[in-house]
Amino acid sequence: MRKFFLFFAVAILFSFSDTSLKKRISDQQFRYEFYTTDKEVFAEPDRYYFWFRGGAIHSSENGIGGELLHSDFLKFYLSNQLAESGKFKNGLKEGYWKTWFPNGVLHSKTYWSDGQMDGSYYGYDETGFMVEEGKFKNHRKHGRWINYISKDTLKYKDGKVVVPKVKPVKDTLQQKKEGNFFKRLFSRKKKEGKEEAAERPAKNKSAKKPVAEKKETPAKADEKPGFFKRIFSKKKKTTTDGKS
Repeated sequence: MRKFFLFFAVAILFSFSDTSLKKRISDQQFRYEFYTTDKEVFAEPDRYYFWFRGGAIHSSENGIGGELLHSDFLKFYLSNQLAESGKFKNGLKEGYWKTWFPNGVLHSKTYWSDGQMDGSYYGYDETGFMVEEGKFKNHRKHGRWINYISKDTLKYKDGKVVVPKVKPVKDTLQQKKEGNFFKRLFSRKKKEGKEEAAERPAKNKSAKKPVAEKKETPAKADEKPGFFKRIFSKKKKTTTDGKS
């Protein structure tokens, strides 16, 4: 039992060794509740650090000048309405951070990683309607961003708008002329083809088949017309001579 309490006491001691007790401060607009750490940290480039000194919270890029904010952070309006919440890790924002309007409606939700906005972002109006969404990469807008008010969708790369390449389009009038030209050309060819097809059967009907010429068979000597004439004339002559 004593060992258990000893272990528990040591754990509590180590848990508070890096983190101070909760601090509470206020200014003309907000009231703050947060923790700090006395851990010494070497400031990394392109990071936004938050620290406490002289009764106020300070922030800068690539610099540290006091006790670093650490663990849970809460900011309130003077009406005690929550204005912002999130977590720090050695002076750097981590995870989702949320902000609220004075009427208590969610204003924004942003994901932070190692002191930079690096992930999803959602923005809302005072009625709770989503007005914008997108993503950050290394504290810069990146990827597709949608604005539901202007109904625009833009694509970003490293904080800059990506302008899509547009292929050159021919003049509409020129396209119409070319289209009409080809249309007339093909319709003319089609008409000529139909006319040729209609003429073919007409020509075939009107054209007569060539009649084969009859070959004249030479008559035999006995079949000559004068042969029978001479025979009958001889008979007739003989008959006449007998009567006489």
